[in-house]
Amino acid sequence: MSAGRSSSRSSLSQAAASDPSVSVWVSANAGSGKTHVLAHRVIRLLLNNVEPGKILCLTFTKAAAANMARRVFDILSGWTSFDDETLQQALSDMTGRTGHDLAFARTLFARTIETPGGLKVQTIHAFCERLLHMFPFEANIAAGFSVIETDAQEELLQRAREDVLALAIDAPDSVAGRALHLITGLTSEAKFDQLLKGGLAKHAAIEAVLGRLQEGGYRARLAQELGLRPSETIEALDAEITEGGPSKKDWATAAEILEASSASDQKQAGRIRAFLAVSSVEILRATVLTDKGEPRKTFATKAAQARLDPTIVDELERLPPLLEKHKAARCVERSAALLELLNAILLRYRHLKTAHGKLDFADLIERTMMLLDRSSAAWVLYKLDNGIDHVLVDEAQDTSPEQWHILQRLTEEFFAGSGGGAPRLRTLFVVGDEKQSIFSFQGARPELFAGMRRHFEDRAGPGELRPVPLTVSYRSASLVLEQVDRTFMASDAYRSVVSGDDGWLRHEAYKAQLPGLVEIWDVIEPVEVEAPTSWLLPVDAVREDAPEVRLAQRIANLIRDWIRPGSGEFVHDGSGAPRQVNAGDIIILVRRRNNFFDAMIRSLKAAGVPVAGADVLKLTDHIAVMDLMAVGRFALLPQDDLSLACVLTSPLGGLDDDDLLQFAPQRAGSLYEALQASPDPKHRQVAARLARWIALAAEMTPFGFYAHLLGADGGRRDLLLRLGGEANDAIDEFLNRALAHEKSQPPSLSAFLHTFAATEATVKRDLEAAGEVVRVMTVHAAKGLEGKIVFLPDTTGAPGSYFDPDIVFIAGEDDLALPVWRRNRDEDPPAVEAAKGQSRLEQQNEYLRLLYVAMTRAEERLYICGYRGLQKLNDDCWYQVARRALEAGMDSVPAPWNDGEQVLRAGSTATGGRLPEASLSRDRAEPDWLRQAAPQERAPLPPISPSRALAAADQLEPSVRDNSSAVALVVGTLMHGLLQYLPDLAPSLRAAAARRFLAARGRALVPDEQERLASQALALIDNPALAALFGPQSRAEVTIAGKVRRPSAAPLDIAGRIDRLAVLDADVLIADFKTGMPKALADLPPAYVTQMALYAAAIAPLYPGKTIRPFIVWTASAQAVEIPAERLVLALEATIIR
Repeated sequence: MSAGRSSSRSSLSQAAASDPSVSVWVSANAGSGKTHVLAHRVIRLLLNNVEPGKILCLTFTKAAAANMARRVFDILSGWTSFDDETLQQALSDMTGRTGHDLAFARTLFARTIETPGGLKVQTIHAFCERLLHMFPFEANIAAGFSVIETDAQEELLQRAREDVLALAIDAPDSVAGRALHLITGLTSEAKFDQLLKGGLAKHAAIEAVLGRLQEGGYRARLAQELGLRPSETIEALDAEITEGGPSKKDWATAAEILEASSASDQKQAGRIRAFLAVSSVEILRATVLTDKGEPRKTFATKAAQARLDPTIVDELERLPPLLEKHKAARCVERSAALLELLNAILLRYRHLKTAHGKLDFADLIERTMMLLDRSSAAWVLYKLDNGIDHVLVDEAQDTSPEQWHILQRLTEEFFAGSGGGAPRLRTLFVVGDEKQSIFSFQGARPELFAGMRRHFEDRAGPGELRPVPLTVSYRSASLVLEQVDRTFMASDAYRSVVSGDDGWLRHEAYKAQLPGLVEIWDVIEPVEVEAPTSWLLPVDAVREDAPEVRLAQRIANLIRDWIRPGSGEFVHDGSGAPRQVNAGDIIILVRRRNNFFDAMIRSLKAAGVPVAGADVLKLTDHIAVMDLMAVGRFALLPQDDLSLACVLTSPLGGLDDDDLLQFAPQRAGSLYEALQASPDPKHRQVAARLARWIALAAEMTPFGFYAHLLGADGGRRDLLLRLGGEANDAIDEFLNRALAHEKSQPPSLSAFLHTFAATEATVKRDLEAAGEVVRVMTVHAAKGLEGKIVFLPDTTGAPGSYFDPDIVFIAGEDDLALPVWRRNRDEDPPAVEAAKGQSRLEQQNEYLRLLYVAMTRAEERLYICGYRGLQKLNDDCWYQVARRALEAGMDSVPAPWNDGEQVLRAGSTATGGRLPEASLSRDRAEPDWLRQAAPQERAPLPPISPSRALAAADQLEPSVRDNSSAVALVVGTLMHGLLQYLPDLAPSLRAAAARRFLAARGRALVPDEQERLASQALALIDNPALAALFGPQSRAEVTIAGKVRRPSAAPLDIAGRIDRLAVLDADVLIADFKTGMPKALADLPPAYVTQMALYAAAIAPLYPGKTIRPFIVWTASAQAVEIPAERLVLALEATIIR
């Protein structure tokens, strides 16, 4: 199809989809402009005079919500500055009609911005959170709840698990104790851990089942679903199987007969003898079932069986059905035990959440469902900004059944008719692509996309819900899209990625003239080599000749050649003009972060290709974070030789193994003592730095300690020099975790390190904004992204038994899916085997949908390649699926890395001609500095502390020189402590807490002095004039480090701590507490003013647009003095600090 026809069809489809007068259901191919249509529909609703508060737009991720809102606001803000002609044309292009009210259109931006609560473009979890905050009592939750973050959720689950397991071990006769005993008898330690993790990962579904069944109801319901009567328990079936058949005498006679027969009969006799010795169901099972679990056709050879008692032969008929029931009963027993243990952990987890006032994401959905089911949804929505008239749903294919239920309740009045009143336009807009549903692990059910369309069509009535397909891709070249269509239409593979009777939506290319290329390379085979024998190699080391390493090196070398100047490899820019390939054009997609993933990043770095690094970082495995944790462990325990050795050889220590060999092997004491005793100046300098860190760890909070280490002490600079810019994300997230920990827990470095090490903290990096670097990422992470050139190298693995979950769900009555502990074919009843088969089918379908997402990320070029280990390729793997479908339509051409090898190719690359050689090497005079040694830089002075570098600021006030400076120091320290911790408590608890605090830490003061300090602190906190300093937007003891720039003086590096900081809408308040007698503004010591000037200048860049207002707060009288801006400027310029 021509570009013009594709463009025309696309415009008509998008206009139909964004029509605000009707409800629309959009099925959209990849790259077809779903976000564009959503944004235009929102704007067209606003143009139709719909109040912004009556529009609800639900997206799948926060990033998608932010992108959607940005697009809407960008368009609306642009209209405010358009001239009449330009604005009229823009409105006509969007709506397809003329005669718009231009003045009204220009007001939409301000109208939307000023709407209370803003334009509601949010995730469904954010919507549920907002709804529950409005109706906490109706939802039966704490009014001031907050949503627990993923890491904190894992921590609470871990605590709940540890508490329950400890209780189960201490009380073996308890319900949890008996369950634990049964489970551990069936699993290894590693399998037990995996089993619990798998169960807790599905805690929302398990809690939903247990919530619907009464106590003991799960066991009874599962037994019923597996075909067991209430009387058919394990004990009853054991007795029936072992005692309900022939007598022991008859069994013994049979054994004698068989022992005198053939070799096979003698084996059967051995089984009978074993059964007579130990009456076991498992032994008896082997007499009537084969090794494959199938019933034996005969009990013995023909001659021997003729001599056996008929009751023995009849066991072939009696036992198999009983053994199947026994298998089912054992499944019930182990599944019930697992659910009992998981239920105990989840009850403890729920208790911990309640104690902390937290809800997790599953709670948000569950509680919202209960709220909308329990109350009148219309009344709830009426209270929610006076109702919602228009609901838009993005990425609908990833919506879970529970989320669909909420959407049904939100829109149930939309199609109920207007009653006796005036018609009220209410619309539903849903857009999605079932082919791109790849988040089943988050509860997505892709088949519901088509099912819910039918549901809403029935609710709306004929013609009231307009189906609109979007088939034109604005991303990919025509040839790439043709290959995608061929891949999935061959052998009806598309039926695995679309449900029901929906057919395959063929792709059309908007960029019909754009050259495209698809290549399939031969799979790299393993080579026969001797296993390495060196004991120095790690046991899991990947060999350099491993297939995945060789493929990674091939791709890296090819990319290196492409991005060299004058390579002759071109892609097209936004205007369609050819330009040379750069690293940012390339995405390498994998299914999992495996050995190939690591080898690919390593190979790109080795080839000198700019690469963004891993898209997800596990913080505890990142080398920079490991170094920081080692510093913390050493600072807490200097005798920790291992941690110190890690620090010394890290970028933070700056030594190498040769340095350690100078003093470590022959040491008599600890490694730290040996370092201190070393005469080498380099070693002594490192020892001095370590001593400073030990001191800082003893007096600073975790965040303050690490902020100082990374900032003022240059730790971040040292780490980045060695590890590269990728480490920045890990370091920043580590600091965020330290800050979050001390805001919710006592500020203990030891506790922080313990908690952090116990959690599997990860950070997702935004590779879309990484710049001109190659992106190596999973297909899941690449959803919504695109690249001009895409490699698919991880194509040869396929779902199999390795991915079978330990817990599967079998369909029961009332659509209640019952969780069951799956073991293996010999131990699982048919219903569980069927559930496992269904799970594998769903995995395979999602595996193919993942292929669709991967292929459609490519704009101009797509390279399909792979490697294999010792196993042969699975016929259903990505590589085989693509090659079978595409091979016949491709040409065999020389490989780009070696003319002696061949690849399959369809299409061609962009052509732009080689750059002239003259443009690559020009005669240029060498600059003078080229061959000169860089001048020696002066080592920077250590950062100053605003409160310590000024002598006057450190002088004790006369009023606090009671008996000695030591007592005065204690008074100041205790007052700072009270003002740090008391504001976080409820007002009714503060007085008692202050007294406990002073009794524990202020024993150097007499009781009257303690009472005086407590009264002063409480009076200060309760002073209405100072309320903002101690309100919810405030923080205590804020550690800062930075560079203060002065207009007419040299910049200053500072490091210090602000006693109190509050961030308000327009202002930022900072305060320093003084325990002396109050002074008026004119009488303030210059040192105090300079101290606050430095603080204000240091934090000002962090809060653009806000006014920094510094205060000196006198604790003795609960008074404060604000220092005006002009005095701050003068003090900053005039004072010389050194």
